Amino acid sequence: MRVLLLGATGNLGSRLLPALIQRGHTVTVFVRNPSKLATSVQRDQFSIECGDARKATEIKTAAIKHQCDAIVNAAGLAAVAPWGRSDLPAIIDAVVRAALEIGRERGKPLRLWVLAGLGILDLPTTKYMLVDYIRVFAEHRSTLSKLQTLPKESVLWSVLCPATMTPRAEPNYPVIAGASVDNLLTSADTPPEWSTKLLWIPVIGGYLNVLSQASGYNTSLEDNADLIASDLLRGMDSPWIYQKVGVKEKQNNS
Repeated sequence: MRVLLLGATGNLGSRLLPALIQRGHTVTVFVRNPSKLATSVQRDQFSIECGDARKATEIKTAAIKHQCDAIVNAAGLAAVAPWGRSDLPAIIDAVVRAALEIGRERGKPLRLWVLAGLGILDLPTTKYMLVDYIRVFAEHRSTLSKLQTLPKESVLWSVLCPATMTPRAEPNYPVIAGASVDNLLTSADTPPEWSTKLLWIPVIGGYLNVLSQASGYNTSLEDNADLIASDLLRGMDSPWIYQKVGVKEKQNNS
């Protein structure tokens, strides 16, 4: 696919760039400061557009110029505290608006991947999300709400919902050996292999359930990057369209 990548200088984005190229996609990075891009990928292997990720018109112009049929947003960090504020909601608003307008003008929806976190996954057998018990990165709620309220088939979106992601190595092209989506368990809407233990305890059961398991969901930046890059090969037939995607490292790869 022709992919517009936002956030290519960040932790996940700097792994997404080589992963997308290695998977055969044509990549344009949309960055504020190109000098911060990782040097492991030769500049002739991708295109660069400079702009502000909070401005839908600039994102839209870049995507149209390069005939992109997918946007991947790895830009922006949610505020940790529930009362905190960051640029993430403005970035999501801009990305979604750009994708929506392009799809309407073309008569064909864009594919969109965005990054959120473990907290917006559903707690199995309950009506709650994990963030209802661990109230951090609450701005991811607004990301989900923005996507879920879009008209059906206007944007073909997916939300990656990892816990902490750590690097296997510095950003590199070719991608380091062993980095692969095959290292991950994946599931829609709920965390993979999440246990319902302790939920039966009155009042505090949900808190104990989440606190006792969340730390077991750390994954690598490189594996998550390959998840997105490999999924985009499926185009509009991805099983993750309109889904929150939970990830967990397979035990035999931990």
